[in-house]
Amino acid sequence: MQDMLPPTNGIGIPYRRGYLLYGPPGCGKSSFITALAGELEYSICILNLSERGLTDDRLQHLMSVAPQQSIILLEDIDAAFVKREESSATKVAYEGLNRVTFSGLLNMLDGVVSAEARILFMTTNYLERLDAALIRPGRVDVKEYIGHATDYQLKLMYKRFYPEAATLSNATDFVNEIKKLDRPVSMAEVQGLFMFYKNDPKGIIENADKIGTL
Repeated sequence: MQDMLPPTNGIGIPYRRGYLLYGPPGCGKSSFITALAGELEYSICILNLSERGLTDDRLQHLMSVAPQQSIILLEDIDAAFVKREESSATKVAYEGLNRVTFSGLLNMLDGVVSAEARILFMTTNYLERLDAALIRPGRVDVKEYIGHATDYQLKLMYKRFYPEAATLSNATDFVNEIKKLDRPVSMAEVQGLFMFYKNDPKGIIENADKIGTL
């Protein structure tokens, strides 16, 4: 029986970790996972729960053959399943999308055939839509909020795009212009603005109000 047990670290803990990244769209959830995979030299295996013909058995098989030292990614997990206590009217909208059951997904995440020596990432824009059983400890070990751009991130982006022209004053001016919008901005919006003014460190400050409209 001992040979049939999943690999552990010697104290009975399986070699697998689950993470949930949540927050507004465009703030860097997927980009963070891509960067982490590059840093760790891990491959990324994307599981699309809406794939036509995907069943519980097929899902279990895909997880069991997932290569070691890889990141298993389930993006927008909230779109695949709703809370079990949701109204029947809400559930009707999801019927027929796939043949993967909620229990099949849970078994895939931490069942006896779940792959070892891998990292599981799930992303969502709507944490409140997820069933508590899906993100309980053991399936999701860490929940991390990825939010809108902070002052520090805005300054860092300015300095990265304009390493020669960047000064603390210019970077601060840029942050102040963004603050005048009086709304949160995503890192995707910030990056889009920089791409329009990638050679114009003054122009981006003068046109900061165009963020998200270009």
